[in-house]
Amino acid sequence: MLAGRLKAKGVGTAEALLKIGDARAFAKIRAGLPDDACTHTRLALAGAVRGVRWHSLDQALREKLTAEAKHP
Repeated sequence: MLAGRLKAKGVGTAEALLKIGDARAFAKIRAGLPDDACTHTRLALAGAVRGVRWHSLDQALREKLTAEAKHP
């Protein structure tokens, strides 16, 4: 579960996630749990910070984040 992975990397609350942002949270996961740093994780974090499901993110943003997740 994503919440557990975030907690393992020191991001234990929604407030902490909002404070550091989705990009830094993903970087923390990538650094410590590289097998968990997939496209869906990146999109889920972006959606969580914006208060929407990742499916509702703008298509251009989804494409940008997908590329980011695949190529660090």
